[in-house]
Amino acid sequence: MPQRRLLYLDANHLGAFLWQDGSLREEGLFPAGEEGMAAFSAYLHEHHRSNFYLLADIAEEGFQTEALPYTQGADRKALLARKLGQYFYGSPLATAISFGREKSGRRDEKFLFTGLTRPQLFEPWLAAMHAAQVQLAGVYSLPLLGAQLLGKIQPPRTQCLLITLTHGGVRQSYFESGQIRFSRLTPLSASGAVEAAAACAAEAAKIHQYLLGQRLVSRGAPLPVIALSHPAHTGAFLDLCRNTDDLQFQILDLHALGRSCGLKSLPLDSRSEALFLHLLAQRPPRDQFAPAADRRFFRLWQARSALLGAGVVVLLGCLLFAGKQFYEAFDLRGRTEETRAQTVSDGEKYAAIQKTYPPMPTGTDTLRTVINRYDDIEKRSAPLEPLYLSISGGLQDAPQVEVERIDWLLSANPDEGAQAQAARRPAAAPSDKDGGSMYAVAVVHGTLPVAMGSDQRGQLDAINGFAAALRRDASLKVTILRLPFDIESGKSLKSGGDAALGATQPRFTVHISRKL
Repeated sequence: MPQRRLLYLDANHLGAFLWQDGSLREEGLFPAGEEGMAAFSAYLHEHHRSNFYLLADIAEEGFQTEALPYTQGADRKALLARKLGQYFYGSPLATAISFGREKSGRRDEKFLFTGLTRPQLFEPWLAAMHAAQVQLAGVYSLPLLGAQLLGKIQPPRTQCLLITLTHGGVRQSYFESGQIRFSRLTPLSASGAVEAAAACAAEAAKIHQYLLGQRLVSRGAPLPVIALSHPAHTGAFLDLCRNTDDLQFQILDLHALGRSCGLKSLPLDSRSEALFLHLLAQRPPRDQFAPAADRRFFRLWQARSALLGAGVVVLLGCLLFAGKQFYEAFDLRGRTEETRAQTVSDGEKYAAIQKTYPPMPTGTDTLRTVINRYDDIEKRSAPLEPLYLSISGGLQDAPQVEVERIDWLLSANPDEGAQAQAARRPAAAPSDKDGGSMYAVAVVHGTLPVAMGSDQRGQLDAINGFAAALRRDASLKVTILRLPFDIESGKSLKSGGDAALGATQPRFTVHISRKL
């Protein structure tokens, strides 16, 4: 982290300070002129890696308040740039401070336009810093830090006048609701406590008359005035800064206030620039006056710091992840060793238990073969229920048919058991495309009523109806193996009352197979 160095600029000289852990150490005082600029350039080259903050305390500072229509983006930037050019023409050291939007009406946004109207005083110092390529964080004015100081003292009041003493003179800053509205610097030639106190009282009265003329304060309403003084000078301030109907003075101990803010190097007199420099180092205001070109190297440092910070975060993340992986690998290795040792122990216990078993009549390979064969047979076993249900459904559609006997088979040939056709054609061998499939075969031996013995056409219709009812199940292969009579081309079917044919009960056989 680079060191923070603070520059304090007034009308006559520029002072350089090193801020470290709440302490300010003066490192140089450079007067305006060629000799002072040369010494300042050498100082910058010696400390070019530090971050520099320039605090200006000059009288040439303007303040203008205006409400503008609410805009955003590029329109807002263009509008503010045009207004700054109108109020502070020729000075690049200007900025706009937003006070927020109004509560009523069209809710315009209220701005304070402030600028340093004497840029010639800053140009040689800024040029030297740009030539040395130092990291200039910004140019700030002492009134902008007044709001931060008031926040350390007490909650923001509706109206307040802050009076401080610096090397530049008596600084009077007027605040409304904790926000700067106006500031004025009056040079002070005398350095005694009595003269300083008298000047503060006189300037407070003058600034009150100015605020009345600008209608910033109301007549008859006392204006709170806060003045900072050295503990040794408090008596002089109390004697000369007396309360009136218009002004109510509050004298604060500069040392006590500095200690409450964390300042370790306390001022030797009532001048308070050390306190403002400390506040600037602690928390620089968001608004500042330096243009972007003068802050270029500071922006580059910020970008570089952000990249380095991101790299450090990524590196730490990688290290944490690597550490986690290493821990998990170490833990896994330990558990693996434990598992391996447990496996060896379990194997020894199992071998010891095996030795207690009686000897087997055959080897494990033979037993495994037998068990595998049993599993294959078990897989090829088929329940009879599906074929029972199919035959039952066919009998419901053919009430004349009665089942006399059913022969069950399990075969790789779907035509197994078709003895009635064996004499006419050889049994079909199982096809290779079946892939060794098994079939459940049922040979149904059925009878018809005796009354149908003389009605050959009725017998044929009943048997065909029974077969048709079975074929409605697409998974069944149904074949009629034997009819109650012979069907030949030279014979004719008869129906009627032939007593010889009707004496016997008609029998038939149906072959049914289902692929498992």
